[in-house]
Amino acid sequence: MSKTIKKLKELIKLYQISAFFVLTYLITWFLLLPYMLTGDEQAYGILVMFGIFGPAFANIIVSRIIRPVPSDHKPTFKYLIFLITWIIATVIFTFNVKTTSEIESPIAIIFYAVVGLLPAFVLASVFSKFPEVRKSLSSLLKPKGSLWLYILALLFAPAIKIFSIPISNLLGLEVISEPDQVLGLSQLVGLIVISFLYGFFFTGGLNEETGWTGFALPRLQNRYSPFITSIILWFFWILWHMPMQISGFWNPELDSFIRALIGTFFARFIFTWLYNKTNGSILPAIILHASANVSFVFLPVTHVHMILEAVITIFIIIKAKMWEKLPPDSQATYIISDGNHPARHSVE
Repeated sequence: MSKTIKKLKELIKLYQISAFFVLTYLITWFLLLPYMLTGDEQAYGILVMFGIFGPAFANIIVSRIIRPVPSDHKPTFKYLIFLITWIIATVIFTFNVKTTSEIESPIAIIFYAVVGLLPAFVLASVFSKFPEVRKSLSSLLKPKGSLWLYILALLFAPAIKIFSIPISNLLGLEVISEPDQVLGLSQLVGLIVISFLYGFFFTGGLNEETGWTGFALPRLQNRYSPFITSIILWFFWILWHMPMQISGFWNPELDSFIRALIGTFFARFIFTWLYNKTNGSILPAIILHASANVSFVFLPVTHVHMILEAVITIFIIIKAKMWEKLPPDSQATYIISDGNHPARHSVE
């Protein structure tokens, strides 16, 4: 058994990207299976929440296997960060449930607290004793790059949608879908903040982009251009969502699913561009993902916004020359080191 495990670990070290994708799918699809078979969200909701953290968990697991020897690093703030994040995440999850459902069970807070452990574990892993895990997640708390890129990540999706509304009206085009709720300004702002933080911690942010952007992206860019890398990541990103789509958890209607395919295709290039512009920071991707999710809830969907997103993405691709491979010294590509002599190797 020990020889089999040792051989498996060596294969994971050699095929890091493949190992990441396989492990991500195994974690997510296995934990979502009971919900897919029964449709009982209350009974299996906690498994769903653990499942959608598959990309983050796969990053941490594979990173530990890549460099399994703990360093002498002392995680001074690890437990403090874990506790603070756990409390904040539990509060955010609680408020989100109360604003989006009618669950009133007093014991539900136990479920919320358990789910709050997930982002707390991921964020506290920034101080992991395993150096490869720290390397992969460090930009969560030590972001790199210009501030304006983080502001852009926050405002990109809602700005396009807001700007598309008067253009759609001017052209006499009907919106594809309208927000369900009509609320007062103060209530609306509160819901937007809660929804954004919920997306940041639970649905698209820490749970996804720590894997797609934090682990897979820099390794793919070791071999491919940002353009090809973005297409590859988009494919595996969508494939990961398929059980959620089949079970009605994610864009269940055909037209919304097709729009999601198109929208996520162009969005993946923006994720890649932000990561590269910030010299390998995960945080802008997390912010953009959470902000985009919020904009779909609170802003109208129009044909114009989809066109604008495509035009802007194509402009960025051309401006950044994303068809060219990044230079060897780029901080946005993954470099394997033997501990003494850093060198670039194939990771696939």
